[in-house]
Amino acid sequence: MQKHELYRDKLTFADIVVQTRALFVAAYRELNARKLFWVALVLNALVIGAIAAIGIDETGISVFGYQLAIPGVTTKLFPDGKLYKVIISTVGVGFWLSWLSTILALLSTASMFPDLVTGGVDTMLSKPVGRTRLIVTKFTTGLLFTALQVSVFAVLAFLVLGVRGGVWEIGVFVVVPLMVVFFSYLFAVQAVVGLVTRSPIASVIVALLFWIFIFLIHAGEQFTLFGSTFSRLEIAGIEKKIASLQTEEAKSGLVLKLEDQRATDSNWQLAHGIFFAVKTVIPKTTETAGLVTRSLAVAADIGSEDEAEGDDENARRQRGFFRSQFVTERKLKAAIDEEMAKRPVWWVVGTSFAFECVVLLFGAWYFRRRDF
Repeated sequence: MQKHELYRDKLTFADIVVQTRALFVAAYRELNARKLFWVALVLNALVIGAIAAIGIDETGISVFGYQLAIPGVTTKLFPDGKLYKVIISTVGVGFWLSWLSTILALLSTASMFPDLVTGGVDTMLSKPVGRTRLIVTKFTTGLLFTALQVSVFAVLAFLVLGVRGGVWEIGVFVVVPLMVVFFSYLFAVQAVVGLVTRSPIASVIVALLFWIFIFLIHAGEQFTLFGSTFSRLEIAGIEKKIASLQTEEAKSGLVLKLEDQRATDSNWQLAHGIFFAVKTVIPKTTETAGLVTRSLAVAADIGSEDEAEGDDENARRQRGFFRSQFVTERKLKAAIDEEMAKRPVWWVVGTSFAFECVVLLFGAWYFRRRDF
């Protein structure tokens, strides 16, 4: 039997590249045809447009040209486009991209993998395409949705900072790779659930529930970190106070308090250790989004205002859930910030990627074993 002139006993690298490109283009066209893609694109423009509508000069702040009576909010307080940098960092990235835009992206890509296993797989597998490569290509195309949306946001934000704020800040483009990474954690779970259940609704629900679970673990870890750090500083403060006293009678009450605090400290350390261990093996969406806002803040030279030196010391000691005579709010906040700064980027992103790879490997294994 004579073989066709285009027949290959084994695909060359060029053949694989052409196949993958064709799959990528087809998947992109499918995604591009979805209405939510264009809705999200328009919403990105509206968010940046709302930020651009804000004006600030030496007399005050305005919205669409209407002056707002907010005392002290002038270019003296926010020089060099700092107001726009703060709004883009907090509202644009911290709220829009990290929450609403991500939910729209999950909804837009929800049917990609269920459609693959319920109908489109026959056409795909009739060609000499590896199933693993097919899964990876579809997954990458889903990430392209977020990449395009965030790129539009970044370009428009760059223009707002330059035109309205007078600062052409290239550092704003850091949001593109980091937000794609952020979305990939949740999309990996959604993709595998879609493969197994063949249901777009189920894949979205499971992805959102998993996101809520991640948030709860993060909240628990942060609360126990706060408690364990407070306890450590409290012990140090009591020990310092005891060392400053002269008589045993004066020390006796503090010694008992020190023993109680040490017992409480062991409970805080245990609780934080459990939450931290769980958090280490799951994606860290909040920390990844924090890298975006932190990187944008550093690149844009955004700093937080220091506490007023005239704050009442006792008031600062007694506010909040943790009350102390030895630990001020400023000292506790500095200790927490120092602890968080010790967590490297490779721990935040690397361990999250490890979880994502495990999920995708399971999805590829499941897809390869399926009989189509």
